[in-house]
Amino acid sequence: MSCPTGYFSGLSDVVCKLGKINGFMLTDKGTTFTDTTFIAEATHHVGIASMTTASRTSMVYPVLNFENTTDDITIQTSNLNFKDKDGSPVPSALVHIDVSACDYQTLQDLEGKFFDIILFTDEGKQLGTRKGINSIKGFRAKIALKYDLPPSDNGQLQFAVYLFFRAPEEFKKVVYENPGYSFSDLVDFVPVGLNILILTAYTSGSGQIQLKVTKRSTGLGVTGYAAADFEVPESNADAPVSTTIATDQGLGSYLLTVHEDVGGAPTALEVGEYFVMQISNDDGTYNTQQSAAFREDVLV
Repeated sequence: MSCPTGYFSGLSDVVCKLGKINGFMLTDKGTTFTDTTFIAEATHHVGIASMTTASRTSMVYPVLNFENTTDDITIQTSNLNFKDKDGSPVPSALVHIDVSACDYQTLQDLEGKFFDIILFTDEGKQLGTRKGINSIKGFRAKIALKYDLPPSDNGQLQFAVYLFFRAPEEFKKVVYENPGYSFSDLVDFVPVGLNILILTAYTSGSGQIQLKVTKRSTGLGVTGYAAADFEVPESNADAPVSTTIATDQGLGSYLLTVHEDVGGAPTALEVGEYFVMQISNDDGTYNTQQSAAFREDVLV
C-alpha cells in the first residue's frame, strides 16, 4: 500500500459559485478534447451537427430539474468508537430534460450504452475530467429512462433521465472551465428533429420503400429531399447499400429505391437482409435537419 504525501497549498482570492446543472452533453465513449478544443464552440458544432456521420459524436439536452442522487459515504465505527470512511459512493443523478415526447422516445435506443458526459451550469461553467496532460473528457456514465404516466403535480417534470456514473475517481480530477459561449448556444446547433413513418415496407422485388417525413412533434411534411439525404450507414448486405432514387411525392411523402452495389450493378436487397437509414439535410457545412435512425428488414 502506498499513500501519497499531502502538501498544503494556497487558497484562491476569488470565490466563484459553480451554479446549478442546467444541461448535459452526451459524447461517445472515449471522446477526448484538448484544453483548447474543450471550450471551442466550433468543436462542439461539428460534434453535434457534422454532415459526416462519424464526426457526429455529441448530443446536448437542456435540464429543467436536477437532483443529486449520490449515496452518502459509508462510515464504519470500530469497537472503540473510532469512525472512518469505508468506501466512496458512485455519483448518480436524476434529471428532467426539456424536450418533447418524440425526443424522449428517440433516447430509448441509447439506454444501456456507455457515454462520457459533460455537464453545464447556469453560472456558465463547463465540467469535464482530466484524462492526462492537455486531455479532457466527460464523466463515464450510462443513462436510464423512466417509462411512466406523466406526473399530475408538475407538468414540466415529465421526461426523466437517470445518470449513473461509473468512475468516482474522475470526480477527483474535475476540470472547471468558463467558455465564451452559453449552453443555449450549443442547443441552437442541434438539427431540427424529423420523424419517419413507413407507408409501404421495402420489397426485394422492386427495391422500393415509401416513407413519410415530418418535422418532429408537428406532423408537418418536409419536402425537397434528394437521394443523398437518405443515408444508409449500416446493413448486413454483402455489398455497399445506398439510396439510388428518391421521388418527392409532396407533403413529406417519398418513394425510395434502395440498392446494394453488386459488381457495379444496383441490385435490390434480398429477404433476410436489412438496412439502417437516417435522413438529414444540411446547409453545405452542418446538418440542419436530422431524423433518428431506423431499421428496415426485408421480409418479402
